[in-house]
Amino acid sequence: MVRFTHSMRDGYVAIVHLGDGIVPDTRRNTLVTPQVSTGADALSHVADAFRLKGTLSAVVGKSGDWGYRAPGGDHVGLLAVTRGRLLFALEGGEAIELAGGDVVAMTRGDAFTVRSAADIECVAFCDTMARTVLASHGGPHAATEFVAMRCDLAGGFANPLRQALPPLIHAAGSDGRVARWLEPTVRMIAAESTSDSPGRTSVLNRLAEIVFVQLVRAWAEELPEGQGGWLRALNDPSLAAALEAIHARPGESWTVESLAAHSGMSRSAFAAKFRGTVGETPLEYLTRWRVLQAKELIADRAVPLKQVASSLGYASDAAFRTVFKRAVGVTPGEYRVKAGTPES
Repeated sequence: MVRFTHSMRDGYVAIVHLGDGIVPDTRRNTLVTPQVSTGADALSHVADAFRLKGTLSAVVGKSGDWGYRAPGGDHVGLLAVTRGRLLFALEGGEAIELAGGDVVAMTRGDAFTVRSAADIECVAFCDTMARTVLASHGGPHAATEFVAMRCDLAGGFANPLRQALPPLIHAAGSDGRVARWLEPTVRMIAAESTSDSPGRTSVLNRLAEIVFVQLVRAWAEELPEGQGGWLRALNDPSLAAALEAIHARPGESWTVESLAAHSGMSRSAFAAKFRGTVGETPLEYLTRWRVLQAKELIADRAVPLKQVASSLGYASDAAFRTVFKRAVGVTPGEYRVKAGTPES
């Protein structure tokens, strides 16, 4: 069912109700050991391992005076301005003007406001936003149009990608450094958002994922010295090779020596460079990545705990239990109970 709500003159917001909005993820039912593929990279492995999933939230066109307040959540929020200008602000933050072609990512899922002018009162955007997808079929007369999307990443705020990012990433369409990829992506978002073609929502969902990865990549490329942790390491081919190996094959018996060889460096040089860039030793990072993967697998009732331990490179259940409890504060079995799945 599509219902158009005309809350302000010359505006449109259409709501497509999708029940609970829950899409089964069949990947949760199978334990897959990642393999390095041609063209694979560390950032892609993070996105894949934590099931990056984009979703269209809204397409809104407005003219005149208007203002919306969007709630926060545990997702990454995305906003692409496809026409006109608006004022955007994170909750409690300063407003910035966004123009057509601009994209912002709210990596911590903070609440935000969008409005036509600073003195405009904002109303709740959609009380059921988390359980609906909004889409517009309005005409070409709105002065401002924007597309709201979201990306979900398993692991919540413990996800290493979200931990490494600032609360807000803003890519300006007028910035020549990002225009090469940003302009065609936003143009495609604009075209799909006003299309009635079959598969429109699916295309926009995938575009949300593309926008997020592109924003992260562009931000990482501009990082100053000493910031960004493992994301900054992606700009260094030797360190990126080690990260790719860890992300793709966490169950392998990695040592500092083997990771250094994978990076084409001596052990001492690799260890110093890795710690200086990432902020922790290679084996500390490996352990943290294994624990994050373990938490996802433990929450899956189809994967026995013994299989979780062996798939992540632990020779015994006891060794895995010790590492997991030291990092998480509870045993794997206790974590599974807390996650609502029986121990096996």
